[in-house]
Amino acid sequence: MLLLLSLVPPAHAYPDQPIETFTLKNGMEVVLIPSHRAPAVTHMLWYRVGASDDFPGHSGLAHYNEHMMFQGTKKTGSGEFGRIIGSNGGTFNAFTTHDYTAYYVNIARERLPLLMRLEADRMLNLAPTQENFAKEREVIIEERRMSIENQPEALLDEEMKAMLFRNHPYHNPVIGWMHEMQALSREDVLDFHRRFYHPANAVLVVAGDITREQLQTLAEKYYGDLSAGEKYVRHWRSEPPQRGARHIEMRHTNVKQPELVRRYVAPSVNTDGKELVIPAFVLEQVLGSGTTSPLYQSLVARQKIATAVSADYDGIGAGPATFKIEVTSAPGVLLPQLEAALDKEIASYTAKDITGEDLSRAKILLKADIIFARDGMENMARIVGTLVMAGMPVDYFNRWPKQVDNVTADDVHKAAVEIFDPKGSVTGYLLPEEGAK
Repeated sequence: MLLLLSLVPPAHAYPDQPIETFTLKNGMEVVLIPSHRAPAVTHMLWYRVGASDDFPGHSGLAHYNEHMMFQGTKKTGSGEFGRIIGSNGGTFNAFTTHDYTAYYVNIARERLPLLMRLEADRMLNLAPTQENFAKEREVIIEERRMSIENQPEALLDEEMKAMLFRNHPYHNPVIGWMHEMQALSREDVLDFHRRFYHPANAVLVVAGDITREQLQTLAEKYYGDLSAGEKYVRHWRSEPPQRGARHIEMRHTNVKQPELVRRYVAPSVNTDGKELVIPAFVLEQVLGSGTTSPLYQSLVARQKIATAVSADYDGIGAGPATFKIEVTSAPGVLLPQLEAALDKEIASYTAKDITGEDLSRAKILLKADIIFARDGMENMARIVGTLVMAGMPVDYFNRWPKQVDNVTADDVHKAAVEIFDPKGSVTGYLLPEEGAK
């Protein structure tokens, strides 16, 4: 760690990462992140639609549609997209969040035309069979069983988010509620796909060994003549005022050691208080960045009432953010005792500024993240795509180190006061089943 801190330069020492943008005539946005270290590219198609845009009563629909994108079009059969990419040396995957759905492929530069032809086809011509729909619905249901139902931490987090967001669509899990997933149909997916999957609602991000001229020629050839469709404008329900702290206790057979989880509603780049986003990222690093963080040193090293501590803040999004603190209790320590100690620590950050040493360390760690992010094409494509999906300018990435350097102790204190309001929190206790040994 000491070596890392000594190697991170000040903000003015960072050369800007070249990022270029243009828009096709049908409204499709294109972002290029050139990198000529290897003759390969990362191709990512981002759609401005996610789980928060699921039709009412049809949670899990955006994620189901993501799965069906690999199950065939009018020209390709089920699984053929993956087979073609794999046989050409590429790797691929996709992911769905509350805000967006993204599809990415890492492949040799000369195979990019083949990939674009396949992506353009499945953007507008999705046509799996009824059998494939039925089969894939069972796949996503089993995915929920494995990733949520059998994972107590995930179950608790799902319940806490549903309590934290009472009206906003972040209330629903990305994967969907089981009973609604079981009722999803072929018609639901096709209606969803027709509404949201078209060029005007998509952003193409390409990182790698290609010039703007080359990319523009290919993008216009394979995507430029597609029917534009309408750009989706969200009208999400907003949250009512947060008026009181909430608490939930969950027991599960898979829990071995009790855990305390706290989530706060927090500002994001698209809400009131957006000026606190960068200070909140610094606060996240101060509180939860490893064994040298103040929370770890207090709860684990000195008081010995916890064995692990982490903090997480997700301020780059289309809707409100959350700030999460997670603490695993030491053997024999009751969670109310642990919660009282955590509250005391949090109160210290709302009562006074952080120390200069903690502030400097947090800034260095945040800037180091940017250094490492530049090391891979896929990393860069993910970061820049996430910014675009949140409505941020692409040069926000290049401005990040300087913005971090400009954060003061007073800024972090203001973020702590704003975020750590008990009225906007949910606390979860995760416990073993009664009588479990």
